[in-house]
Amino acid sequence: MRIALASLAGLVCLAAAAQAQTIDYRERARDLVFLSQAFGELHHIRRLCEPRAEAEIWRERMRRMLELEEPAPALREDMIRAFNSGFRQAERAFPYCDRDARDHAAGLAAQADATAARLAAPLYEALARAETAPTVWRGDEDGR
Repeated sequence: MRIALASLAGLVCLAAAAQAQTIDYRERARDLVFLSQAFGELHHIRRLCEPRAEAEIWRERMRRMLELEEPAPALREDMIRAFNSGFRQAERAFPYCDRDARDHAAGLAAQADATAARLAAPLYEALARAETAPTVWRGDEDGR
């Protein structure tokens, strides 16, 4: 997976460059902070409700998002603060696993999924354009 993500890095840069005029960086930062808070809440609830299966999954997803996103220092701090705040909020709201905690986690996961899809849309659009772009071939008919 790491190799596949690394090989897409060039396309990500191209997508960002091609769409630099249309990207709203403030909205993107808000989405990243929202995802961070959601990950914090989910981290508490999933550890509470599924300790064996999901003990550190959401913390690891947060780490991975920071690693892949490489946000500016101020945004990185905001994201980490949001994760911790989300964790503490969920800890206060859901001291034990019950139906409310599970329902909250499911709804929050759906919101986070929609946000992640919105963040990834420019990459998918750039990939789609790259797949439909005509191939330029240079060389003789015999491949030289």
